[in-house]
Amino acid sequence: LNVVTLPLLGVITFCAITLTDVSFVLAFGGATLGNALTYVYPALMYRAVVKQQERTEEQMGVNVSLASAVLGIVMGIIGARMAILKTGGGH
Repeated sequence: LNVVTLPLLGVITFCAITLTDVSFVLAFGGATLGNALTYVYPALMYRAVVKQQERTEEQMGVNVSLASAVLGIVMGIIGARMAILKTGGGH
């Protein structure tokens, strides 16, 4: 997860340094990182724990959590797009 998190934080930090309007950085960061923390990371952690403990009877729960992660990714993409369009980046 650090392979994704660190570059994403780097890009957001670079934008924060170069942009004069910080509302874009807040909106974009909230859309991407907020959804990742709420939907994606918990699902991946749950899947890892189930796999590590070899609890095969919980496969349905893993599938539901991964579906939630996919929904979170979709909502993150929509939120990021809305942040870009709202700040005029998508004329």
